[in-house]
Amino acid sequence: MEKDRSARVIAIVALLVGVVGLSIGFAAFSSSLTISSSAEVSPDQSNFNVDFTSTSSGEISTSAIVPTKSPTTLTATSGAIDNSSDPTVTGLHATFTEPGQSVTYSFWAKNIGEYVAYLNSITIANAASSQTYKKCTAKGTTTQSLVDSACSGISMTVEVGTEAATSSSVATINNHSLAVNGYDPIVVTISYATGSAQADGDFDVAFGDITLSYSSVD
Repeated sequence: MEKDRSARVIAIVALLVGVVGLSIGFAAFSSSLTISSSAEVSPDQSNFNVDFTSTSSGEISTSAIVPTKSPTTLTATSGAIDNSSDPTVTGLHATFTEPGQSVTYSFWAKNIGEYVAYLNSITIANAASSQTYKKCTAKGTTTQSLVDSACSGISMTVEVGTEAATSSSVATINNHSLAVNGYDPIVVTISYATGSAQADGDFDVAFGDITLSYSSVD
């Protein structure tokens, strides 16, 4: 009888030890540590900034952009830079007297922001009241039909690095990046091609505005 009771006690103790053992094992295998974290990036637009400059070193310079003229006796105005709001260059103007003449303006775009800037497009808008990027208008008694013929020989080309546009936007420009504090050389050339027709008097040539579109993504 005593032996049977001892056997039962041992069996109960063994069962309790087994339960405790299982409980410890279950707790060990089910234990977990959880760390939750998150972040949000909201770029500050004011830290993205590309401005015009008349020099390719040092601080931004808004000095006049002096044209290179061919021939040197040609009359041409200097360009003006204004970075006070949306950067602009104005005053690129030449007075041609005959075919074979040209004026070139060289300046730069500088990335003064905190992000790499990508050139996405170069756009030449339509000239005022025109369906093309240039409009030629006779002055005084000049014959408009002769002006129209001469107008075809007058062109404007804008180059940013190795990217160029002449009469329409370059819809897609890939892999053109401008590093922080980097410079993009810009060359605008206005020319009256050799061998072009001539008008019988003065006329004006208006070109559409040039827009360089930079963004923080390519």
